[in-house]
Amino acid sequence: MPETQTPSETAQWFAMLGLGDVPHYSVISITLSNEPIEHWFYKRNRLRPESLKLELLVPSTGGWRVDLARHDKLFQTQWRLGDDLRVESQQLRYLKLVEWPRLLSVMDFPQLIGSLERTLQVSFLPHADIGARLLEPETLASNPQLRQWLTPCASSLGWNRKVQPG
Repeated sequence: MPETQTPSETAQWFAMLGLGDVPHYSVISITLSNEPIEHWFYKRNRLRPESLKLELLVPSTGGWRVDLARHDKLFQTQWRLGDDLRVESQQLRYLKLVEWPRLLSVMDFPQLIGSLERTLQVSFLPHADIGARLLEPETLASNPQLRQWLTPCASSLGWNRKVQPG
């Protein structure tokens, strides 16, 4: 008799959003910044060295990751499934002295924003940009479950069509 598998954390996240039957190899991205999001795409000359971009990538095939990077490349931080935190920086401060918040589950992503604001003494704009591969980002941006889930960190959602492969 085959063993029944419990749904992966990623599958549970898609189900929470009412997206149980998504195309295989779909990816959803959620991007926040302390700058207007269009600056990262069209107006990069308006970015400051301390400009931050935070991106959650959730592929339907499982796993997830969150990337945080400063525009001046002073540090890059990444959270992955399984409490896997990675920090790259030339400065000891970001490698050893900053107490980076943990992200134990993709479900806790909205709370990560407030933790990062306190840790880095920055303010993210209360806007999330939704991207998707093999799904319609404009439909996702109006998804009530996604809006509710992102309420702690984003009061508005926009969308783009470009998502990099996970």
